[in-house]
Amino acid sequence: MIPINSPKSALNALDHEDASVRYQAAWWLGKHRSVEAVPKLMECLNDERDRTAAGGYPLRRQAARSLGMIKDSICTPELIKTLETEDVQLHEATLRALIEIEDHRCLDSLVTYLDKNIEAKPVEALIEALTAYKAWTTHEQIRPYLDSDSERIVSSAASFFFCYTGESIYLNTIISLLDHDNRFIRQSAAFDLAHIANITTSRPIIDAKIPNNIKMFAIKSILNGSISQQTNPESMTHAEQIERRKNLFQELDNLTRENFSGNLLIDKEAANNNLPPTRLDVTEAGKLSDVYSKLRSPSLADRKDGVKQLAYDSTMDESKLLDLYFTESDQDIKMGLIKAMAELKKTAYLPALFDAVGVEVGNHCQGNIRRVATCALGDIDWQEQSDPQLMNQTMEKLRWTLQRPDDWGLRYSACLALEAISSTRAMELLRQAREDESDIVVSARIALALSNTGEHLPASMSIKDDKMGRDQP
Repeated sequence: MIPINSPKSALNALDHEDASVRYQAAWWLGKHRSVEAVPKLMECLNDERDRTAAGGYPLRRQAARSLGMIKDSICTPELIKTLETEDVQLHEATLRALIEIEDHRCLDSLVTYLDKNIEAKPVEALIEALTAYKAWTTHEQIRPYLDSDSERIVSSAASFFFCYTGESIYLNTIISLLDHDNRFIRQSAAFDLAHIANITTSRPIIDAKIPNNIKMFAIKSILNGSISQQTNPESMTHAEQIERRKNLFQELDNLTRENFSGNLLIDKEAANNNLPPTRLDVTEAGKLSDVYSKLRSPSLADRKDGVKQLAYDSTMDESKLLDLYFTESDQDIKMGLIKAMAELKKTAYLPALFDAVGVEVGNHCQGNIRRVATCALGDIDWQEQSDPQLMNQTMEKLRWTLQRPDDWGLRYSACLALEAISSTRAMELLRQAREDESDIVVSARIALALSNTGEHLPASMSIKDDKMGRDQP
């Protein structure tokens, strides 16, 4: 397998004889928003080399997804042409790409596609695209989908009609699906609510049995709409909006710190949640494997119990916990070990926390563990520490997380850590980061951190006005 680690190597790999290498290259170019790759990716939309037994073209589909991530409208005409092919999975990839690109030249083609009789047409993605482009003239064609046998299509249709009419009956339809027995339907409803970004839906999303990552995405979308004044309900006063926004930031803070569940179902609460942690020697034969089984459990309650056993076992000293981390490869177990270290708040665990955060963007694809480890750097009881070298190393790691990764959640985590540390250097890093931050939610959270630690914006300048006046994304 050839290395794909730069736009040049990825572009070259698009001509490789191995179909899997070509696919990986197309994915890499999209993930890294490589604008120079747009012409070549447009060519890939017509690639004939890699066809599945069912007649689809995986490289074409990935090229469409990557073009959506890059968001260059020059590719819109070529994407529209793919709707004439027989590959409905390519159609779906194209529709979702067109949502991201936001080029209204595609609207007529979307309406035409709606009228076509196509087997297995990706109706859910199509309705989402028509909603994104505010194609309200199609409402009579969309209305029958409110009674579809597919709850996901019902949810997307209800989203269309809520955005079109503002009637709460449609919003309530989507909210009700957050309690569905099928986890994929719950998750799909959460994504629909995220796109609507109505601030009143935040509590049902937070309470839903869906992964923390999806909750983070949804709450961030709601915050983005609130800060940019796009989705505030007319019935809510400005003071109420500000208070609700603060509460949402608190919820997002909690989700970022507790992003332990990943794609887990949050299926139950721990029965002994308020009891003291069990004191036992987890390093005894068989006991450690029992704890590891809990850390791999699909139950969040089981995992939390496993973390407590690691953190509060009377025989588990710093060296043992570090050795377990550096000799373990299972990501669920490594996350549990990091969570245990975070709970103990000791500088002795800095080597593991630094490793979990990473030194390059590509080194750690597990975003959850990076964010939890970053927050843990701020939770250390620094007032009890007297080693300036350790503090300097920590500041450098947090500086990197603010400036380098293409991961808003990691930058958000660094903000929380620096706010917790609240040193002069920490505030300096936050001020510098705010000047460069393009994400409106992360920028607002940095401003809130500075305000919480004694720094205030000018009285005439709100977070929203200050940010939107510079470089609204």
